[in-house]
Amino acid sequence: MEPGPNYIYKCPNCGNLLTNESLMSGNTFGAKIFSDGKRVAPMLPEFPDLTKCRKCNTIFWLSKLEEVGTYQWGYKKSPNWEKADKAKFLNIKDYFKALNDGIAENREEELYIRNRIWWAYNDRTRKGRKQFLDEKDEIKWRENCNILISLLDQSDLDQKIMTAEIHRNLGDFEKCINIIQSIDNDEFNCIKEKIINECKRNNKCVIELN
Repeated sequence: MEPGPNYIYKCPNCGNLLTNESLMSGNTFGAKIFSDGKRVAPMLPEFPDLTKCRKCNTIFWLSKLEEVGTYQWGYKKSPNWEKADKAKFLNIKDYFKALNDGIAENREEELYIRNRIWWAYNDRTRKGRKQFLDEKDEIKWRENCNILISLLDQSDLDQKIMTAEIHRNLGDFEKCINIIQSIDNDEFNCIKEKIINECKRNNKCVIELN
């Protein structure tokens, strides 16, 4: 893994500085692939696009901001940049706040946020924790899943598999199997078999595929 430049941004609300990392190159050695499409790869980490200012709590897209500057690892940088907060991924509460605040300006952005919410709930399972804090939390999760399904493009095979997986998470195993079996592509046979087997076991939880 070879680190790329660090990018410096200004919060659009208060001007607080944030830094975001990047990669020049990486690999998938030791990566874990999950049934919800999330990949956890130590040698190919992902960096946030939607983040929050730690000073004023404003949520914004880094990709919509102009960089204040960049610096390479091991090179001298501005003293002000040294104090810049590291951009972090949002938590579930902040993702919902982003939706309520109208941060998503189109289908793609809403799909990104709702997919991240789905992943964040599954992260609790991945870490061996309870998936829901309480009944209200589960209702919010279920509502997000149903809206996410409506946003997915069924002509895209990856998104079709996501749709099936969400139905499995919701406990609609028959619907999941019907969708999975409608996919006629040998490249997905292994994934199809694993998801169908989990449906037969009445397992709603995210699983590791590799």
